[in-house]
Amino acid sequence: MKNLFLHMGLWLLATASTVHARTSLLTSNDLAAEALQKNPEVRFYEAEIAAARGGRQSAAQRVNPELSMELGGMSLASQKEGLVWRAQIAQVFDFPGRMALRKAIAERDITLAELGLQQFKSQLVNQVRALSGDVVLLQRKEQAARSVRERLEALIEVLVQRDAGSVSALLERRILEAALLTSDRTLTDASKQAQESSTALNVLCGRPPEAALALVDPSTLFPQVPALEKLKEQAAGSNFDLQQKRLQVAKQGLKVDLTKSERWGNISFGPYMAGQHAGGTQVEGGFAFSIPLPLWNKNKGNVATEQARTLQAEALLLATLRDLERDLAIARSAYLAELAALDHWRPESEKQFQEAAIEADRHFRLGAVPAATYVEMQRGYLDAMDALIEGRRNAWKHRMEVERLTGAPLGQKMEPLRVAKEG
Repeated sequence: MKNLFLHMGLWLLATASTVHARTSLLTSNDLAAEALQKNPEVRFYEAEIAAARGGRQSAAQRVNPELSMELGGMSLASQKEGLVWRAQIAQVFDFPGRMALRKAIAERDITLAELGLQQFKSQLVNQVRALSGDVVLLQRKEQAARSVRERLEALIEVLVQRDAGSVSALLERRILEAALLTSDRTLTDASKQAQESSTALNVLCGRPPEAALALVDPSTLFPQVPALEKLKEQAAGSNFDLQQKRLQVAKQGLKVDLTKSERWGNISFGPYMAGQHAGGTQVEGGFAFSIPLPLWNKNKGNVATEQARTLQAEALLLATLRDLERDLAIARSAYLAELAALDHWRPESEKQFQEAAIEADRHFRLGAVPAATYVEMQRGYLDAMDALIEGRRNAWKHRMEVERLTGAPLGQKMEPLRVAKEG
């Protein structure tokens, strides 16, 4: 019975360890959700929306009524002196249609704030995905450089132990030592790049900068990009900058209408009462109404200012559209160029180079391969891996740029990274 409980305990411990190992691995979607939850700038944009809604509430409120009172004295000839008083309550009303314009402007402010939040979240997710793919590819580059260095270091130790003192053996050893120094530099550069991207990703997700990242196959599918005209159509409806500029133009048009209506000023209306007690008591009451007459100040200066700002908003919209088309064309052509370069790689090429580097090590130990061929094979493996990984990094970067500009992903299905493991 004790053995049974012991075996069950060991099985549960192993199961818990396996589950923990699985859950500790992260995907780019996990990191994106974490970044959205922890990034402090999200709260800034949410507060901006709350402020815009407060402005909408203020735009719908009427001005408080005003109470005015006057108290004085009056003296009439041959009459008794007495008090004079006047009290009035006046409510200020907007000129017809003005409150509706202010509400419409406030609604545009809310929409702009909501668009700002959506844009930030979209760009944050895009940046997390871009860095996730970069981290995995750079870690693979670091892994290849470390494997070559470890092979060289192990081989030099073997040569030192069986050093026969011959000139050829000494020269081979020096060749390998020189290659080891070169591989050290390659490994250091690869490690620095991987750590740099990992630190940037950690900070973006609200993690400690030095936290270890175990990423599982972030999306690195390279789908075919649509035609440029189709990308333009998609970006015209989903690009956040373009949507914001359109809203700015619409909001500015409303401001022009509001400024034109403001030349009539506000309308004041309310009851009043007045009385005097000099030579008898007299009381009067009625209603007072007032409206400014636009005889000299017709608000033409402010109307001209808002119209000029409307022209500026329209010009910015056209400039944004022009820059968007240019950036889309550049990102698309760069993405296609990287895809064309990656198409030259056969699916088995990476594994074949890796196996050739391991095979060269084995045959050099047997004396069937000279040192020069061995070193050249290790260097060729590193160069090939560098070219492949840099090509994929560039293609991934350009894909993320296209998605950022269009505001939508190129492909919904994500293909995992294919990592060739060394035997």
